[in-house]
Amino acid sequence: MSTTLAPKKYKDAIYMKVNLELPASLSAGDMCMAKTAKQVVEVMDHEKKSITFKMLEGDLMEEYKSFVITIQTSPKSDGKGSIVHWTLDYEKLHEGIGHPESLLQFFIELTADMAAHLRKET
Repeated sequence: MSTTLAPKKYKDAIYMKVNLELPASLSAGDMCMAKTAKQVVEVMDHEKKSITFKMLEGDLMEEYKSFVITIQTSPKSDGKGSIVHWTLDYEKLHEGIGHPESLLQFFIELTADMAAHLRKET
């Protein structure tokens, strides 16, 4: 199944269970960097406008003991749009593993894709 949000970044996306009210949503995607990820939504905080994903399986988990991604949006001071904050919390398997800077460009592009997608819907 291809996604409509960012088909170049998530060539295949499988949503096994979707329940946005409880931390139980699972998804797996094949990302543009030939990386795979399976994660669970741990926290969805509507008040803080944030969502936290915990990685369960995939390429990232071959290098990291744990990997958690939090995405939070904050309205811009002029009221036009929002700022998106990505927070990566991870523990490397050993000191020889690098920091995940290679994901930063992916997150920038994905944020731009999400913004374009949301503008289309409004």
